[in-house]
Amino acid sequence: MMTLDEYTDDLHKALRFHEISGERMGEVLAEVEAHVAETGEDPVDAFGRPRDYAKQVAAQLDPATGKRSTGGMVLAFVAIATLALFGQTFFGDGLALDEAGVAYTLRDVVAQPLLLVAVVVVFLLVHLARTAQANNKLYAGGAVVAVIAGVGAQMLCNKFLDDEAPVVTAPSWLILALGVVFLIGMFAMLAHSIRRGRVRYPNKN
Repeated sequence: MMTLDEYTDDLHKALRFHEISGERMGEVLAEVEAHVAETGEDPVDAFGRPRDYAKQVAAQLDPATGKRSTGGMVLAFVAIATLALFGQTFFGDGLALDEAGVAYTLRDVVAQPLLLVAVVVVFLLVHLARTAQANNKLYAGGAVVAVIAGVGAQMLCNKFLDDEAPVVTAPSWLILALGVVFLIGMFAMLAHSIRRGRVRYPNKN
């Protein structure tokens, strides 16, 4: 038997994973709390497991009623991952402030985008494994395969691609500035996501 606090805590986490707005999450949590307070019923008996109930709620929503579209969610994650990966890379490289500039080799140019693709694919498959109504184990297996493929791709890049001759060279100050801009963009998007997911109960701000 789960207490109401345990149930709503798990339900809140599950709803967040479905990218449901804080306003709609507040409505769902309020409905659960009101029902249990009125009937004394075990929340699992009344609504099912938190993860399963979150799936039911998400299936009834669309972008107009509090759920971010799958495409929008993927684009947001791709943007955040891109800003994070290249932001920290450029920031670290630019800090050297080498007068000769920062040089990127063929390995750098190929390996970094491949890493980004692997991260995005793994995220998407893990998300589907947690939220899809069916084929969850298939998605989870796909995520494992994607991790292995991503690691393998990095190993192949390290072994076969040239890491000596520069392909692209840019001034250190420019690379550092790009790193700062990218990191600021990443934090701004994360802050927006946090605000969007903040639970807002009905008639409460």
